[in-house]
Amino acid sequence: MDNKINSLTIHKLAERTLIENLKPFLFFAGLFMALSLLVEIIFGPEADGLLVNLIESLIYAKLAVLVHRTVLLKEKDVINAFKWGLPEIIYMLSMVAVMIAITLIVFVTTSLFLIISPTGSVSGGGMSIVTVVFFSGIVLLAGYFGSRIALAFPSIAIGQSFTLPEIWHKSKPHTLTLFWLIIVFPVLANVVPAAVSLLPFPEWLLGVLVLAMYAIIVIYCITLLSHCYHEIMGEPDQQAEAIQKHAE
Repeated sequence: MDNKINSLTIHKLAERTLIENLKPFLFFAGLFMALSLLVEIIFGPEADGLLVNLIESLIYAKLAVLVHRTVLLKEKDVINAFKWGLPEIIYMLSMVAVMIAITLIVFVTTSLFLIISPTGSVSGGGMSIVTVVFFSGIVLLAGYFGSRIALAFPSIAIGQSFTLPEIWHKSKPHTLTLFWLIIVFPVLANVVPAAVSLLPFPEWLLGVLVLAMYAIIVIYCITLLSHCYHEIMGEPDQQAEAIQKHAE
């Protein structure tokens, strides 16, 4: 679409979608929480490592695919939550690939900067202004690239065949809005559960509250991404829907 998307319009569309799909979204949130708690029980609250990260990524991918397909394909049957297939696997692998690519780029760029720049090293208990500006630029650049290619994920979830160059080209006129909706807004939204975790409540209650808030925020942010995709890339291709319908 040629017209630039509007942040306020996307939020209104997302809010309306949440209301219209409240029942399946609450079910998805509950399933997300149950699986996350199960992982914590099995591996421990402080567990980390490749296996745990892969499982958590797969749980997130499942939730994301469910929400994208609910918003874009109007699939409201909660039975889809128990169908695991190719879209979830590709979604998760794509997430991991993007994270690895960004991490490698940041690592290489930072290493070269610290080697070349005489002011790059930490000295006197703090970083130089040049170093602060550099790292801030790296974060912004990573966010820029992330927001430009983020539309690939709804495409994967619903079985569309858009390529990264197509998505990069289509997203160009909407760069600032996408950066706000996909990068900045989720970061700001997660301040809320972070603040709630500081309340003087029992630890188990705080854990449940924070997880519930996180699940709601994730669903809302995925809904925002779905509407960005719909407004920029257009209506999902019906033939692709039929072929890719939760490929199993």
